[in-house]
Amino acid sequence: MYSKLITQTTLPWGATVLSAAFPVHGTVSFVGSIAGGSRMAGTEELAKIHAAMLAEGTAKRTKKDIQLFLDDIGASLSFGSSNDRLVFAGRVSEKNLHKLFAFVAEALLEPSFPARELTVLKQREQSNLALEAQDTRTQASIALSRALFSPEHPNYAHTTDESLAILSSITRKTLVAFHESILSRKTLIVSIAGDITLERAAKLVDQKFKKLPAREVTLPEFAPSEAAEAKREIVALPHKASIDYMTGIALGITSDHADYAALMLGMQVLGNPRGFTGRLMKTVREEEGLTYGVYASMPGISAKTDGYAMVWGTFAPALFPQGRAAIRREIEKIVDKGVTDAEVKKHRELYDAYTRVQLADSASLAQVGHNLAAQGRTAAYLDRFTKTVLSLDSKHIRAALKTYLKPELFSEAAAGPIEKNALAS
Repeated sequence: MYSKLITQTTLPWGATVLSAAFPVHGTVSFVGSIAGGSRMAGTEELAKIHAAMLAEGTAKRTKKDIQLFLDDIGASLSFGSSNDRLVFAGRVSEKNLHKLFAFVAEALLEPSFPARELTVLKQREQSNLALEAQDTRTQASIALSRALFSPEHPNYAHTTDESLAILSSITRKTLVAFHESILSRKTLIVSIAGDITLERAAKLVDQKFKKLPAREVTLPEFAPSEAAEAKREIVALPHKASIDYMTGIALGITSDHADYAALMLGMQVLGNPRGFTGRLMKTVREEEGLTYGVYASMPGISAKTDGYAMVWGTFAPALFPQGRAAIRREIEKIVDKGVTDAEVKKHRELYDAYTRVQLADSASLAQVGHNLAAQGRTAAYLDRFTKTVLSLDSKHIRAALKTYLKPELFSEAAAGPIEKNALAS
C-alpha cells in the first residue's frame, strides 16, 4: 500500500527525490535535507544556529527581501537541524515551486550569515537556554542522556551551562567553515507531496540543485552504547512545584534490529506516549492518582543510531517516592509477566491507525518520505514493518522485553525540588 503511494528516484549526480500524489488543489509540501546536523557540527547549538541563519540573508537578499519574496509567492519555508541532517521544509503552490527551490539553492550556495542577525539569534537562544535551565523535564532528560551515553554518542546531551558556553563561541567564521564542510549535492534528499508527479519533481530538483558542490561528506563514527551499570542523577531546582523523573536503559540496537518491532510494541503497552492507553497511565495515574502524566518511549533510535528505553513521569514532591516506586514496579511487572493477548491486539491496531494518520496530509506525507530516504529505506519498508507489527504476539513481546529491559540496570534522573539522596535506594 505505502510503496504504491510514495515513489522515488535517484538523480545521476546523487540526489534522492521522492514524490507522493496528494489532492491538495494545486499545492505541494516538501521536506529536503543534506547531511549535517549536530553530529557534523559537534554540538546541537552550532547546528541549530547555522540552520536558522540560512533564512537571515544571502549574497543577493536581506532578511526583509526574503520575507517579501515568500509573501509574494504565498510560500512557507523553514530551515532546521536534526541529529544528522540540515533540513529545509515548506509549502507552496506547484506553479511557484521552481521559484522556492531556486531560493533554497541560493540560501545553500550563497548564505551571508549577517553579523547583526547572528547577534539577535544568539540573544534569543540565550533566553531559550535560560528557560531551559529551569525546565524540570528538560533537565531530567539531559541528565538521563549523560548517564546512558558517552560524549561521542549522538544521544549524549550537553548541560545547559555547556550549551551556553558553546553558543557564546559561535561566530560568523564558525558558521562559514561549518557550512562549507557539509554542503554537498551528493547527500541531498527532497521529498514532495501534493499535486506533482515524480518526473516533474525530479526535473525541478535537477534544475535547481545540481550546482551544489559534489563534496564527499561522512558522518563521524561512534560506538553503540549498552547497559552496563545503573546511574542516578539529580538536578536540584528547589523553587519548582513538581519533580520530573526519568528512568531508562541503553538498548544497543537500532530500529533495523530483528527485535525492534516487538520491543517497540511492548513499550507502547507499558506507556503509550501518544495517549492514555498504556499500563502506566491506567495504574499510576487513574488507579493510584499519583501523577497527571506518565509515559514510556524509545527515544534516539533509528536505522543508524542505537537508542534507549525510557519512562517519564511528573510528580508533586510529596508523592515522588510513591510515584517512583510505582514506575519501577510496573517495569518489573511487565518484564517478569509479559503482556496479555488482549493488550497486544489493542496496541497492534493502535499502531496501524497511527501510521495511517501520519499519511493523512501532504506535509506529514512529505516528512515520512524524507525520513525513509534519510534512513536508507524505501516506502516498501513501511509495508513490511507494519506487517511485522500486526503479526506480533505476546510471546514475541515478552521475549524482547526480557532481553532488553533489565530493571536492575535502569539509570534514573530527577529534576526539581528534590533531596540529594532521593534516588539512593
